[in-house]
Amino acid sequence: MASIKELPELEVFKTVLFHCMVIIALPVFSFFASKIFIFDGLLGLDQVPSNVYSAGVAILVLHVALGAFIYRAYFDDQSKTQTKRD
Repeated sequence: MASIKELPELEVFKTVLFHCMVIIALPVFSFFASKIFIFDGLLGLDQVPSNVYSAGVAILVLHVALGAFIYRAYFDDQSKTQTKRD
């Protein structure tokens, strides 16, 4: 009898949807937050350097979010899965 070690489809969908929202929202939020509060407000940089540094922060945040998604997909906890026995 074969055992299937898969998460239910709804759990997989929720996980992927959550990571998609994080991958989309966090870089956009980090760009504007770092631009407004750090580079324009605190450091008082001009517009072009402020945009460049903020884009760098957004890229860094994007890579961290993608890394978290890949880590979660690769090293997902298999103890939470249910085993089907016939």
